[in-house]
Amino acid sequence: MTDVKIDFIDDPDEDVVSDFDADEALERKYAKQMRQIHPQKIELPISTLKTMIEEQIKLNPDFQRRDRWDVRKQSRFVESIIMNVPVPPVFLGEDKYGSYVVLDGRQRLTAIYEFLRGSYALERLEVWKELNGMRYAELEDKGLAPTIKRRFIPAVLLLRESSPEVKYDVFDRLNTGGVPLNSMEIRNAVFQGKFNRLLHKLTDDVIFRELWDIPQNNNERKQNNLYSNMRDVELALRFFALRDPSKIRKSFKWWLGQYLELRNASAETDEQILEDDARAFHRAVASIKRVFGVADAFVRPDDVERKAKSAPLADAVMVAFSRIDPDKIDDETAQALRQGLGELGRNDKAFRDSITTGTNGKGAISTRIARLNEIVEKYAATTLI
Repeated sequence: MTDVKIDFIDDPDEDVVSDFDADEALERKYAKQMRQIHPQKIELPISTLKTMIEEQIKLNPDFQRRDRWDVRKQSRFVESIIMNVPVPPVFLGEDKYGSYVVLDGRQRLTAIYEFLRGSYALERLEVWKELNGMRYAELEDKGLAPTIKRRFIPAVLLLRESSPEVKYDVFDRLNTGGVPLNSMEIRNAVFQGKFNRLLHKLTDDVIFRELWDIPQNNNERKQNNLYSNMRDVELALRFFALRDPSKIRKSFKWWLGQYLELRNASAETDEQILEDDARAFHRAVASIKRVFGVADAFVRPDDVERKAKSAPLADAVMVAFSRIDPDKIDDETAQALRQGLGELGRNDKAFRDSITTGTNGKGAISTRIARLNEIVEKYAATTLI
């Protein structure tokens, strides 16, 4: 199965330069940033690392990036530890006092943790070939465990006093090796919480996967770029974060992270939020499938031949259709909604611009969502929740 073509049309983030004295602005920015970053160098002893990960350090492999080192890569890292080869530090963010989230180095910590708990046997080692095929318990039996347990993993800890925005930026800048994480993968690691977990759960929705051509089969899904890069989670986040464009602040990229953080905090004290959000999401995808089917969902009216799905258009359609009761959509209403969107794409230049150019701007977001809400109110008034 080939990946469906998706147009995100993300605009690059731009820094806004203040119109007052440049030197003063630089000094104030430097002072503010320094107050936000609180690093501390530490050493993680491998002898206690397994317990620390189980009790204090959140690896959360299911809720960070979706690709993982294979056994060969894990084995090679373990071999580096045995050889006492210097390894780069891992970066931890203090989530709560005494509780940490991995900002950089999760694969390295996972490799050691899984080996210590006996999850895999070493393979394809080049220097310590004698250890190929052995699990950690076998090293213990042969008296070789100290070759690992006496080692330390260097770490840099960003204390709780550091702002989440700074943690995001640090994660982004550290991401220079291997396959770089994208913005959603970084948000996902930094802004953890109940709402973030809900986003992952919602993207398991069968209809949502159908609409974005994400395979239902687990093995096939791992090969899908939209899934493996966590862009499906970003699509779900966009739906929630853009429902009220008047609240958008700063850049689009910044707002998505800020909304995720704020929604996590709200969900901690009011779980009804999660139930309401889930219902709105399920209403939206069910209504969209009922009206457009799977192949034509999120396809721009001016791009029906290419059949590429548009994330900016999806923002507006998801928000507007979340107001519809899918059980009340009859054939006549579905036809009217399809025609209404087609006319909008042909006759409204402001709408077309809002889904093709400058799509991440607050004005463009407001325009496309307002226009789709008008279509829903005009052609599906009797179905509104």
